[in-house]
Amino acid sequence: MAVSYGDAAAWAGVVSSVIFSTTALAVSVRSLRHARRAADAAERQAVAAELAVPPAPPPVSWQAELPRTRRVEIGTPYVIRNVGSEPATGVTVMSRGFKISRIEGLDEGGVLPGASFVVILNEWISTGSRTNEILLLWDGQTLPVGIALPPWPPEPPPIFVKTTPIIR
Repeated sequence: MAVSYGDAAAWAGVVSSVIFSTTALAVSVRSLRHARRAADAAERQAVAAELAVPPAPPPVSWQAELPRTRRVEIGTPYVIRNVGSEPATGVTVMSRGFKISRIEGLDEGGVLPGASFVVILNEWISTGSRTNEILLLWDGQTLPVGIALPPWPPEPPPIFVKTTPIIR
């Protein structure tokens, strides 16, 4: 049996091309796997970046706060603040089973962003209990919105100092 050198070179070329193509296939499969992992990581990072950006504040939003000083009067005062980004006009305060004693600082129903007004409630007179929200309605709002009222901290007990008589 005679071996020709041309056949050996052809076979060597075929074997080397099979080896190189198999290696290239393995490398491309591995790079495809890494590309998928990188794409998944980029997608997770984009979702995390979207969640990290706070949403824009609503045009008109309200927050009830306790006043800095507790005034001695009949009723419970609450500060209602516009924490939105636009002024609220035509603001109306509504009650749900309790009496609004007075509203201070609500001039012509307009409240600028960051501004506030005070609502003084007489809750215990009309309902016998405290309320946990008031209803506000303003221009552009079709239904009243309930604003949660913070609870008042309990009054501290009076401080009594026991004294002993001085015996001489």
